[in-house]
Amino acid sequence: NTRFFREKRGWSGILMDAEAALPTIGKEFVTAENINFLFEKYKVPGEFDLLSIDIDGNDYWVWKALRAEYSPRVVVIEYNANVPVNRSAVIEYDPHFRWDDTDYYGASLLALTELAATKGYSLLGCESRGINAFFVRNDLAKDNCVLRDIQEVYKPPRYEREGGGFGHHPSGRTLALGPLRSR
Repeated sequence: NTRFFREKRGWSGILMDAEAALPTIGKEFVTAENINFLFEKYKVPGEFDLLSIDIDGNDYWVWKALRAEYSPRVVVIEYNANVPVNRSAVIEYDPHFRWDDTDYYGASLLALTELAATKGYSLLGCESRGINAFFVRNDLAKDNCVLRDIQEVYKPPRYEREGGGFGHHPSGRTLALGPLRSR
């Protein structure tokens, strides 16, 4: 989801992927345990424009683990649109998690919005297919953004799956109650 910025707008940055095929991408399996080390390794500055987290599973846990010294202006993160907008839920953390093409992955939009609030971010919107949510740092949102209620910006899954239908195939597993709700 950042390819456009690199190719058409001349942005620079670090791309990390466990199965990197391009030389501009660091071959890294990102976990909650190593995210801060990886930011140090690649010399990520404390403040930068965009953080995109799309790792098909532990997205919530990686953002939660990111130290406060890293303060991107905008965070784009994959959410699990299969979970109703009023339910705060995340997968159980497993550093070795690999997505199996089912609906068991990531976190609900509400769980991510609650986490964002603890980190000083507000939900700005979701893209039309129900894949990514956009959060903006509160100091920037105050005078530059019109923030709407989560109910207004949530988008249900609108991506076709193999074999027909929308969303991912059911896994039979249930995401756990969101960590901020279970305390």
